[in-house]
Amino acid sequence: MTGTQRKRVNALVPGATPSGLLPTDVRSVVNSFARNLGGLWVGGTVTISEDGVAFAPNPVNEALHIDLEPVRIPAGEIRSVRREFGWVTGIVVVEHARGELRFRCFGAKRLAAGMTRRYRGA
Repeated sequence: MTGTQRKRVNALVPGATPSGLLPTDVRSVVNSFARNLGGLWVGGTVTISEDGVAFAPNPVNEALHIDLEPVRIPAGEIRSVRREFGWVTGIVVVEHARGELRFRCFGAKRLAAGMTRRYRGA
């Protein structure tokens, strides 16, 4: 894997909070899911480059959540990349110096393998 790669994904965002645009009863259900999952799956784009990995939520999710922030992980902080099983789409886990970034996408197995080669020092 060389150059910059962008892929549409859903990332597990631990602090994601639904906005007031959602009805109260829907927010209650979403908050319950967030507690059980340790966060919410948020749609957006992951960018993979020599500089590291970044996740940015898409405009719809920015509107439906409070204060979603992009995630940036410098290449030097990446410790490992692995794929985990997920229904329908696989999950890529990027372990880094401050925790982990989890995202799901089609082609997760191939993507994780390419990221492992790219960040081999990880």
